[in-house]
Amino acid sequence: MIFKGEEVINGCEVFDAEHLMLVNLINAIHKLLKEGKKEEAKRIFKEGLVKYTEKHLAHEEEVMEKFGYPDLDKHKKAHEIFKKVITEDMGKLEDAKVFASEAALAMGWVFGHIKKNDRKYVEFFKEKGCWEEACKELEKPVELGIEEELREILGEEFLEIKK
Repeated sequence: MIFKGEEVINGCEVFDAEHLMLVNLINAIHKLLKEGKKEEAKRIFKEGLVKYTEKHLAHEEEVMEKFGYPDLDKHKKAHEIFKKVITEDMGKLEDAKVFASEAALAMGWVFGHIKKNDRKYVEFFKEKGCWEEACKELEKPVELGIEEELREILGEEFLEIKK
């Protein structure tokens, strides 16, 4: 496993679950590449990481817009940069070492973004008194339908919210 996931927890169960799923996707792709399963890794990358990133970021932006987050446009621009990294830079799945390097850069971005940018909307929602309402608004994390497959690939390394 490349990443453990503690760095992506912000205290909102749904967003935390979504952030952990991003980590699971990166870890699964890396593991598959390491095992020489390049085609399966490419499929998980396309069907999982790219789509999940888009869905998660849209989910986050939807909540920020609903509750009047003042830095929404700036946050959206940061999301666009990450989407570009995911689709262009990390699309280089030729071998595990190259991917691990690209994944490390991408996850560094994710962790930095969550610690810095996402913490800002958390603080805003808390100051506005709507943090719990915003979290409840989410209901459940976005799903792709490949979560069980990721569990099989990662086994005990699969990350999820501890209840």
